[in-house]
Amino acid sequence: MKVNNPSKAFLGHIFVEYTGNNIVLLNSNNDKFFQNVNIFDYLTDRRGGHINKCFKVEVLGAKYIVEFENMSVYKFDEQANNYAIDDLSCLMEYTTFTNRNVFMVSGKLLLYNEINENDGRNETFSFNIILDNKEEITNLFK
Repeated sequence: MKVNNPSKAFLGHIFVEYTGNNIVLLNSNNDKFFQNVNIFDYLTDRRGGHINKCFKVEVLGAKYIVEFENMSVYKFDEQANNYAIDDLSCLMEYTTFTNRNVFMVSGKLLLYNEINENDGRNETFSFNIILDNKEEITNLFK
């Protein structure tokens, strides 16, 4: 008998900022800069594969899963009702550090934004994730 343990999820907050002139407020209805975020040790895709060390985020009106392990980005496909790898987007860089009683992840995210059928752009965002400083979160990134 095979037992699949559910993935661990760590709750924190995320701030995402467009590196151009505009700031993207993820929950701008409340005029707040931060949104709740979960970092998962893995999520299971429809084929049973694992998306490791990842978080979900909504930017540019689309839903994404960002994977730290392979620096990959998965975009939600409304028609298929599933996340698929977005070859035109990527996690450019990230770093982790501890400050007093918090664990932080900072990075840059490159997302493909199709303006129209003749114009597609790569938009760069910076993000900061702030979580409680727990040993198991630190171990997740080692």
